[in-house]
Amino acid sequence: CKPIAVRMVFFSCDKCAESLKKSKVDQHAMKCGCESVSCVDCGVSFWGDDYRLHTSCMTEAERYEKTVYKGPKKNDTKGRKLTPQEVWMEIINEALISSPPALISHLESLSTYDNVPRKEKAFRNFASNSLRLRGGNSASIVESIWNHLNSIRQEKIKAKEEAQEDTKKDNAICISIPTKPKANTTGKDTKKAVIKAVKKALKKAPTGKLKMKDLRKLVSEKLEAKGQKIDKKDFKVVIEGETEIILEGKVVSIKQ
Repeated sequence: CKPIAVRMVFFSCDKCAESLKKSKVDQHAMKCGCESVSCVDCGVSFWGDDYRLHTSCMTEAERYEKTVYKGPKKNDTKGRKLTPQEVWMEIINEALISSPPALISHLESLSTYDNVPRKEKAFRNFASNSLRLRGGNSASIVESIWNHLNSIRQEKIKAKEEAQEDTKKDNAICISIPTKPKANTTGKDTKKAVIKAVKKALKKAPTGKLKMKDLRKLVSEKLEAKGQKIDKKDFKVVIEGETEIILEGKVVSIKQ
């Protein structure tokens, strides 16, 4: 589809007042000898080549109808995250600062659009058509423009990744808080009470044997009467550690 151009930024020569397209400012300055130009829309003056970074400003409606103007401020990026396309257009504007002299006029023309493609193939087609670069060394110029823009983009991506990595490292630093040791429910007194209650319960059993579940219930009742207690896991540990008590599967017996 045919590229859609946005409203171009025009400047007025501060010396002779001639109206100039952005791409014609340098050429005019060489003839006129002016040192600054002013934006026709917002009236801000730009000295030297500062005008190159001025890509958009308020419309006449915004300027003269401030109290009633409700239109969307398309280029207002304050307080919100930039879209990938807005980031790309910022790269094109920044590229003017470090651009080789032969590419400056082309980059200035590209900066007047807001739909410059971000992918190489589409960019080449767009630049060739919009900048009227066809035949001769045009392909080489388009390639140089792309390489210059892409190198700046890669630098930004690398810087962003490094910043994110630094943030991850900062977040990874944490304070180790020691956990409170688990209370020992099998102290010497409790252990002795458990073994004594187990032996007594097994001796009273008709067969001298009891299921682990039933034995634990009997022992727990004895302990609770004395204000003591033991959990299931610790009870098994005590049973297994007593040489006079035999544990076979789920059945507990006492050595004869």
